[in-house]
Amino acid sequence: MEVVIDPGGAHSAAVDLDADVGELSDAELVEELGRVGVLRAQAEARLADVAAEIARRDGGRAAGETMRYKLHVSARQANAEVALAESLREHPATAAAWRAGRITAGHARVIARVASDPEHCDEAALLAMACDHPVDVFSRMTRRWMRAERSADERRRQREDRRASLVQDPDGSWRLSACFDADVGKSVSLAFNAMLRRFRNDPPPPATIYDGERSGAHLRADALASLITGQAPCERPDTMLLVIADYDICARQLRGLHYDDGQPVAADQIARVCADARILPAVFSADGDPLWLGRAARRASLGQRIVLAARDGGCVNCAAPADAAEPHHIRWHSRGGPTDIDNLALLCDRCHHLIHDDDWHLRPHRHNRQHLRPPDTAPPVARPAATSTQRNPILTT
Repeated sequence: MEVVIDPGGAHSAAVDLDADVGELSDAELVEELGRVGVLRAQAEARLADVAAEIARRDGGRAAGETMRYKLHVSARQANAEVALAESLREHPATAAAWRAGRITAGHARVIARVASDPEHCDEAALLAMACDHPVDVFSRMTRRWMRAERSADERRRQREDRRASLVQDPDGSWRLSACFDADVGKSVSLAFNAMLRRFRNDPPPPATIYDGERSGAHLRADALASLITGQAPCERPDTMLLVIADYDICARQLRGLHYDDGQPVAADQIARVCADARILPAVFSADGDPLWLGRAARRASLGQRIVLAARDGGCVNCAAPADAAEPHHIRWHSRGGPTDIDNLALLCDRCHHLIHDDDWHLRPHRHNRQHLRPPDTAPPVARPAATSTQRNPILTT
């Protein structure tokens, strides 16, 4: 059976659902994945159109209940999808791009949220970014567009919604979950990832409960338990909260305070954050803290980590927060690559393993920003051109 949606569109897709994927080559599998992705986006857009029309006729609450009954989804999911469908009435270009399979439901949701701000309703610019980036990266890019006063309102809502739970399963194991506002969550993330790096880089001594082979999941669990209980084979590491701002020379003022992931610092938090802060000018070749260490050191220095966080804004591939990422040698250190700022890029643990275990490669993309590519699309392993001008689009949007 062949499925086709919007056959006249430039991004239309035809998928033979009866074809045996096991008979496809690697390249054909990747092409099929792209076609199915377009088809899914178009199907979800069609679903949104139907939901919006039901809501127009019967009201949003009735539309949500109809979706819940007909599609067997949760009430929360049904209501969220109806709300998105209704909001896209004000953003016809986004709805059209979704129907054509150029963007996903996630992109449409981000655009509907950001474009609701009258000061940042440039739908064409948002669509151009959405078509070039995965939804997680695109979402982070739009955070710089949030005004400080809106950010403060959002933080208050998040603080009111904070929660945590610790429950015991029938087998005696425990499950922990929590939800924090952006500011507290940032501090928790810094402490957690600093402890995780300590466990990863400095293995605990033998004869401890942390001894033996441990996966990434084991390391994260051990690091979190150590933070909560205070019982660890190593000292609790210090953390540094990085807040980035532009300096207006004419007005002699700092503007646009934001964390390294692009999230604006809320207006009611600026005084608290800046009270005990050390101000470091973002000079990439600061005297006294060299950013080009050559072959003398394998690990990036603190100064290099700060510059990487400011430059890359997180994992250069998937946009994971900078505090959860590690400096990666673009030209591997084991192959002669220096520990220089133009040979380093931030990668989260998952993306790091894609390179070292699955032969993926970093290559320059738009704005000379590095992106991971599969082995069959990557250039031969060689030292790339200097990336000192690389910038996360977050910092230039």
